[in-house]
Order: sequence, then structure tokens, then C-alpha cells
Amino acid sequence: MNLTDLKDPKIIEELSFEEILQQMKENLVAIDSEYTAFLGSDPLMKLLEVAVYRELLLRQRINQAAKANLLAFATGSDLDNLAAFYGISRKENETDEELRERTHAKIVGWSSAGSREAYKFHALNSDSRVKEANADSPKPGLVRISILSKEDGGIVSEDLLESVTKYMLREDVRMLTDTVEVVPCGLIEVNVKAKIILMASTPPEILNTIRQSFILAFSKIAGLGVSISRAWIISNLFLNGVKDVELTTPPKDILVTEIECAKLGVVELTR
Repeated sequence: MNLTDLKDPKIIEELSFEEILQQMKENLVAIDSEYTAFLGSDPLMKLLEVAVYRELLLRQRINQAAKANLLAFATGSDLDNLAAFYGISRKENETDEELRERTHAKIVGWSSAGSREAYKFHALNSDSRVKEANADSPKPGLVRISILSKEDGGIVSEDLLESVTKYMLREDVRMLTDTVEVVPCGLIEVNVKAKIILMASTPPEILNTIRQSFILAFSKIAGLGVSISRAWIISNLFLNGVKDVELTTPPKDILVTEIECAKLGVVELTR
């Protein structure tokens, strides 16, 4: 389950200044039915607007407090405290997204010993250099842990491989009946070559901006099991000022399995 795909729960209230103001007007009329004039110059209207603003701030704070208690939405120190409830502390330089994923993996992994999510949690917890991890069983009795590194464009060093393997073989991590193997995930290089057709008023220098924007977007989406479609590539080359995109490479969608990760290679943009 991807927590980022979750919609706001019903406990999170949609706030509207105008709606709260209208409710207060109706409450006032209910108290005094003869009061029907709500002119902008009326001092009472100013008081109502101040009251509405203060109530809006209060409701917003309640929304924030509710989100702070939900794993999918908590951030910063709120997330630290939520993770601590499950016995997890933030690693050095660990992002909210990474801490959230580790916490979620541990919660799900509690459901049964030796589950996929349990092994995934331990792999993520084994070394701060592990960016992502996945567990599968290519044959009975064998648990294969595929890891992606935060360093060197995802390439797993021998030192990292040894560190994670040592951790995963601990008696309090490995199921007695499992043979655990830690391997680097397969890295699939994705080269991008495209002709960017610009609008007449668009300066050619924008190609560099498009390239940098695409590299950033790719770094955010790339991960274990994340396929890269031509449609996604084209849409992320379509910035303001672009009239059309003619994508020549890759010639087809890049399909990525759960033990692989797409790695960006050459990005060549012409006009």
C-alpha cells in the first residue's frame, strides 16, 4: 500500500471562511429575527469577521493535530513521535518519506513472522545507506532481499551488501527455516532522447530548464518496481512554452520488476 495515495480522512474538515460566516449570520438571526441587515460598514459585521477568522484558525489547528496522529500525514517531530510509539527512531539525514516507509513496514510486518514486509523493514533498518528494499522468494525456503543504495546512483557497494547481509542473518531477524540472500537490485538504464518543439515566443535556453526539471522528476519517481512509460516521459518534458515533444528514445515503455529499478542515463534534448 502506498500511503501517499490515501485521501484525507473524514476527520479532516474542509474549511471555508464564507461558509463559517454564513453560519454565524444564521445563528445571529436565530437569536434576533429582526436583525437582517448585514452591511459591510456595520461594526457588527467586522466583529463577525474577526470571530470567523479566529474560528477558522482553531479548526485549522484541529485539522493539523488530527493529521499529526496519522502515519500517512504526520511530518517532522510529529512523525518522530509517532514512529517512536512503534520503537523506531529517525536515522541521520533520513527523510520523512523514508521514516514513514520504515514505520509502515514494521507495522505490517508484525502481522506474521517472516512476512515480506517484515523482511523489508529489517532491510531498511539494517543500514542508513539503504534507500529501498524488497523481499521475494524465487524458490521454497529462499528469501531474496533486493536493495537499492542511496549512493552512487543506486549502485550497491560490496561494503553495503556485506553490512545488510550480516544484519539480515541475525537470529532475531531471520526465520530459522529461511535461507536469506541479499542482492543488489537490477539497475535498468533509461536513456531519453527527444526533439522539443518550442512555441515561437519561447527562448531556446529553456531546454536546459526542461532537462533539469526532468532529471528531478525522474529521481522522485524511480524506485523498486516502478516502470517508466513513454507517456510519463513526454508529459514531464512538456513544460510551459513547449508546443510538442517527439520522443525517439526509449522506443517503448520500460518495464521494471519488483527487484529492479530504473536508472536515468543520457538525457539528450534538441529542438
